[in-house]
Amino acid sequence: MALLFAWQGARSADHSAPLGYPIEISDLYIPGELVEAIPRQDLSGSLVIRILQSKPAEDGYRYDLSVYGLDAGKHDLLEYLHYAATALPVEAESVPIEITVRHPLDQLPAPTELEARAFGRLGGYTALMTVLVVLWVIGLLVLIFYRKRQPASGDDGERQPTLHEKLLVLVTAASQGQLDEAEQARLERLLIGHWRQELPEIDELPAAQAIARLRSHEAASPLILKLEQWLHAPVSDVSQSQIEPLLEPFRRGEGSS
Repeated sequence: MALLFAWQGARSADHSAPLGYPIEISDLYIPGELVEAIPRQDLSGSLVIRILQSKPAEDGYRYDLSVYGLDAGKHDLLEYLHYAATALPVEAESVPIEITVRHPLDQLPAPTELEARAFGRLGGYTALMTVLVVLWVIGLLVLIFYRKRQPASGDDGERQPTLHEKLLVLVTAASQGQLDEAEQARLERLLIGHWRQELPEIDELPAAQAIARLRSHEAASPLILKLEQWLHAPVSDVSQSQIEPLLEPFRRGEGSS
């Protein structure tokens, strides 16, 4: 699954997860009345919490939760919950959650170095030059043939969708929870590819580090953070007028086509 959306909380035993990836906590006991997640009014919160199931227990409840970290560091899960009936803060021992900047793929072993091997001789300089000339002629013929078959620009050729149009379709589907794994991966590639061209400082970074940088970038962060929120908690009634401002950076530089 795509790097941006795939983490499923492999380290749930110690309540920690990489930045921007959900962690599932099972059978968490909280004494007192039934609790619920405090509604998020803006994007300033460090955790997004979704209660998957609540089960009555002695003098309290046991909960299965999904926790989504937006800021690296140590946080108290209970600060993002309150009693459902009274909206008062939860009075219980803190539940620490650590959000790290380490990506799951960073834990994979480093690739082994390839062993250098000498190539066998091709029969001397003359034979080598003959092979190169033949390959060059074949390549030239293929290029000429391809260009003859290629339709002229604007003649009977179907207009390709712009980056903005591609993202509008994918982001709309993401807001409603309708993206499969392949489409999530394509959405991630389009976003990172665009910002690698715009921001030279992330051009050489791995995808996970590039995404982490984009979360704090003025132009890139609104769409990145909103996508992470929607993919975690889809909304069925998001309108195009809500999505269009998030895609404004991707209109720049596009021609009238």
